[in-house]
Amino acid sequence: MKHMILSVFILLLVSSIFSSSRQNRSDESFLDLNKIKIEKNSSLFKIEIQSNEQVLQVINNVYNPEIDKKSGKPVDDVKGKVILLGPVQNDYSMEADMKFLGHHLEMEAAGWFGFVIRAQDCDNYEVIWFMPGAEGESSVAYVPVAHGIVPWWTEAYSTQKKGNIPVPKNKWFRGRIDVIGDELSVYVGDNFIFKKKLTYYLKEGRPGFFVGTATDVVFRRIKIKHKS
Repeated sequence: MKHMILSVFILLLVSSIFSSSRQNRSDESFLDLNKIKIEKNSSLFKIEIQSNEQVLQVINNVYNPEIDKKSGKPVDDVKGKVILLGPVQNDYSMEADMKFLGHHLEMEAAGWFGFVIRAQDCDNYEVIWFMPGAEGESSVAYVPVAHGIVPWWTEAYSTQKKGNIPVPKNKWFRGRIDVIGDELSVYVGDNFIFKKKLTYYLKEGRPGFFVGTATDVVFRRIKIKHKS
């Protein structure tokens, strides 16, 4: 009986060690943001440790439009905050946990954040962004960006593909994009949202994140996997 109990104990111990080792190997697939090449256009992007996990966050992202020198009037802040992660990729999958922390605008459904796709630099890229609280079929949207201008007021945005899955506020959700050839597929959790032809037909570029006007957000558990 003692031998049987000892055997069961050893089996459980080995199983626990193996499970822990397997989990650690899985965790190693998350990007270590301190060990990769990063390019960004805002100092608001901060790498922090929260609950023993590495996160990338943008907070205190207040609305601060420029003042036109001739008219003295404010000019809308149409440039997004962008961070590019790692090397240039062609076909790849990128996923991350995201949590909307709030916004600094007097708008009920404000808040824009998501993935940067095949960026040439911090001014030229394509975006999938998520909008917590958005009404109708516009909680997930695709936007092409050139010369740093995010054309949210034009047909370049209004006629683009959009998704209608609820995006939570102040709660983690997992987003994913698959970029293959000239097509992009978007997922939230296990839900497929839509597939879209990329506007610029760029064969390669750097992946990253986009954070829009007056939006506070945090990202974690980031994976970027090359697809051959």
